[in-house]
Amino acid sequence: MTGRDSSRTMDSVSGPHAGQPLLTAGAPALAAEAALVVCHGRGATAQGVVNLFEPVYRHGLAVLAPQAERSRWYPRSAAAPRTENEPWLSSSVDCVAAALGAAAEIGIPPEQTVLAGFSQGACVAAEYVRRNPNRYGGLAVLSATLPGSDAELEATDIDGSLAGTPVLLGYGTEDPHVDPSRVAATAQLFERADAAVDERRYPETGHEVTNDEFAAIGELLETALEA
Repeated sequence: MTGRDSSRTMDSVSGPHAGQPLLTAGAPALAAEAALVVCHGRGATAQGVVNLFEPVYRHGLAVLAPQAERSRWYPRSAAAPRTENEPWLSSSVDCVAAALGAAAEIGIPPEQTVLAGFSQGACVAAEYVRRNPNRYGGLAVLSATLPGSDAELEATDIDGSLAGTPVLLGYGTEDPHVDPSRVAATAQLFERADAAVDERRYPETGHEVTNDEFAAIGELLETALEA
């Protein structure tokens, strides 16, 4: 991994997360060939998630990590109705959009960008993709699901195609924060939008990221770097 950590203000973001920093790391602009947009969990930081995802870093990879205001993307449970997490949820989606915009500024298109997150940050990354269907380099939803009530997950469809975007959904059987039925509903929603969903259930695993998930994300990034 080359380059040094730096940050910029996300001026395009409105709502509660307006003016928060976007941490950038990895390959400098002139050497970047793919990007990883990664969102931290509740109570964590952009720097923390940049450190957490270090096992997946590759030469030529630019890393962009937005920071949530007060280290939380939204106040209620991910299983609450979406309106109860507004305006934070939409502001969080704006943060992901700002990170993708920063990638575009250095010449990296969505199909060479992998979006990822852990826990609440993964909910945000997934919600961005739900609202903005496109062909991405990949989406990794780790220990999380799409936000929204159970009824909303069952009734929602994505207004567009993900055109074969690979989507990794990973969770542990001992994770008290992830309901397997919501993972299944999330998988089905993305599959209906033409995503290539890879659901991975890890026995005797809690609320954590596994080496297998890091390896899977690494494969997505290798493909993005070769594009």
